[in-house]
Amino acid sequence: MTAAFSAQKKLSLKIDAPLYSFLEKQADETGVGLNDFIEQLLTNAMDEWCEYCETLRRLSSDEDAAKHICLK
Repeated sequence: MTAAFSAQKKLSLKIDAPLYSFLEKQADETGVGLNDFIEQLLTNAMDEWCEYCETLRRLSSDEDAAKHICLK
């Protein structure tokens, strides 16, 4: 017998009531479910974090180049 494992994992988050209400409102305004909205926010945050880390790696690997960091 073979078992199939889902690529998705479940995560439980504790969110205070005001933030939960805000997230519900934002999800409703964008026309997606709350879980999908939170998943999208987390995915975007991880993508941006990975981009930030890659930028720092590139800056640190080029020791002779002048370093300028522009923050948005």
